[in-house]
Amino acid sequence: MTDPLFLGLDAGGTSCRARLVDASGLVFGEGHAGPGQARLGVEASFDAMLVAAREAWRAAGLGPLDFARLQVGAGIAGIERVGVADLFAARPHPFASLTISGDGAIACLGAHGGEDGGIVVAGTGSIAFGLLDERSLRFGGYGFPGSDEGSGARIGLLAVEAAFRAADGRLSGSVLAEAVLARVGGEAHALTRWCDGASATDYATLAPLVVEAAGQGDRTADAILRGAAQAIGDLVDTLRDAGCERVALTGGLAAALMPLLPEGLAETLDEPLGDPLDGALILAGLAPVGAGDR
Repeated sequence: MTDPLFLGLDAGGTSCRARLVDASGLVFGEGHAGPGQARLGVEASFDAMLVAAREAWRAAGLGPLDFARLQVGAGIAGIERVGVADLFAARPHPFASLTISGDGAIACLGAHGGEDGGIVVAGTGSIAFGLLDERSLRFGGYGFPGSDEGSGARIGLLAVEAAFRAADGRLSGSVLAEAVLARVGGEAHALTRWCDGASATDYATLAPLVVEAAGQGDRTADAILRGAAQAIGDLVDTLRDAGCERVALTGGLAAALMPLLPEGLAETLDEPLGDPLDGALILAGLAPVGAGDR
């Protein structure tokens, strides 16, 4: 078998995922690796993508590895920064072809089957991205800590702030603060050391603690999530104001934040037709399916 294969890659702040399909869209295998965002550097990002690609190939059981058969589309978080895309484009690769874009672009392509629409990604980072009349729209997503409002990283940062307040007696009875302190060593000095070396991805690992604590009635955690949902709702409104009629909410925090969006907003959102890996496959050259059924 020597027919071309298509590989989609989603290199994000928490993990890198891969999906291997044939020209009909039949999934042969999927793979995972560690973080692959552009902030880690070209080599670290490529390493993660190659690990995920190898795992997808092994899962497919296609015999000896032959990267030269792969037409690849990759969405890389943070690649929109000035000069970064050029660095990635200049790096040699083993594939038949490689088309690179941002993670927002592949999420949008996947959510709307390659047609016009917008998405708000709520994951390690956050971004609003739209495709409209062959134009790209982008709001937010400039990186933690100054941007990425409503993201896992920003939620984690607020959780750390709560933990520091609890550590010196300014916040009592917080399940969230206790959980964060327990995660890093139990006291303020340990939390300070953790912060000294923490990345956006590290902060985002604390977001599940916030979701769990909010579910247990912790008022601090609930307030953090509601603030994040408001920020995500603002991004949805911005896309709508820019002309995107269809908007979907995606990302690892979408399910947790959806019920907390401003009143009535969740009902106006579109269900994604596919995920970011579907969008990466469209970027690679695979014909989209499903959008015309809407």
